[in-house]
Amino acid sequence: MSKERDNRSEPGRVISAGNKIVRSELLKIIMLFTMVISGFACTRTDVPSGFNPSRLKQLGDSIHFGSYIVYKIGDRVYKICDPGTPGLKGGGLVGVDVYIICGKEKALMIDLGNNYIDGYAGDLITPRENAKEEFLEVVNGLIGNLPLDVGVTHMHPDHSGMTKAFLGSSVPLFIGEGEDMERFRTMHAIDPSVYQIFRHGEKTFDLGGGRTVKTFLVRGHSNGGTVFLLMPDMMLFTGDAISPGPRRKRELRSAEAFGYFKEDINKLVYHIKDNFAPYDRYRLQVYTGHSAEMIFHVTKTDLMDTMLEDAGYGDWRFVQDMANCVNGIASGIWLDEASGWHHFEVAPGRNGEKQIQIVYYLGAVIIPEEVAYAASGMKVPE
Repeated sequence: MSKERDNRSEPGRVISAGNKIVRSELLKIIMLFTMVISGFACTRTDVPSGFNPSRLKQLGDSIHFGSYIVYKIGDRVYKICDPGTPGLKGGGLVGVDVYIICGKEKALMIDLGNNYIDGYAGDLITPRENAKEEFLEVVNGLIGNLPLDVGVTHMHPDHSGMTKAFLGSSVPLFIGEGEDMERFRTMHAIDPSVYQIFRHGEKTFDLGGGRTVKTFLVRGHSNGGTVFLLMPDMMLFTGDAISPGPRRKRELRSAEAFGYFKEDINKLVYHIKDNFAPYDRYRLQVYTGHSAEMIFHVTKTDLMDTMLEDAGYGDWRFVQDMANCVNGIASGIWLDEASGWHHFEVAPGRNGEKQIQIVYYLGAVIIPEEVAYAASGMKVPE
């Protein structure tokens, strides 16, 4: 009787030694398979699963993808934001923005951001794994099957950094006349002939469907800085040529830079006044090369002012106030606070010269004190 009981199967038991071994091995395989699947699922949370632009439906919608944040800022107009990294310098610290505009027949990308393919020691930027692939996945996801042109506002490292992503492709690269192309060679070790040089005002990008982008020269920050105006949308992309103030401002380090900026910003203002009705002018949106710069003071009187307004983008008043600010310096009105100007000392310049920040409502510049006085024919007070 006991032998028969030993040979009977009971729920949850395997009676033979051979079956016990088989079941044990099966359990090990199942456990191993479960661990592999679990580990794979955990790993996938750290890897981008593919850029999906269909999620950018409404204005202001955004997607985090890899190291970038992509925003929808207009009808088929996008901002690719590299938000910056604490501890770095320059554009690596404050971040930088790249813009893509899609027409019916072609797309235009404005600027190329920081160099994460090779890194850039000047801003303490180190290479990132798969930087080229990540960048191109975002770009190609936004433009679809449209052919692409690239226009760079100026040849500084945080605006031309991802040039190598397009080397060997059919994508044409454009830069305005006057930029220091040899500096581009030393920054990125790339032959500057990969860029086609255009003359400002003569170059227009026709994207199809009535959407065009005009080019304007605004020097001061660089010798060939380009500002791009998207029509009929009235969106102005300025790189670093026109910086918002006053905490982030246009720094003019010499009398020559001041003169160039004054001449070119006034030409831009006159062009907009002469060619657009008030309704169009007042729907202008101004996007600079650095989102972090789109912060305006409310009272605008000193460096300790903490009342900040995040505007997101500038407007027609901002462009006018930048022109009014430098015009006031040239006429000497900047010393009259009753007329709306404020000025105060800031950190010394590169050569140790005393610098002041001059503010006129939404416009602001930092300039050597001696240059500010000399611009209106005055001497610096003893």
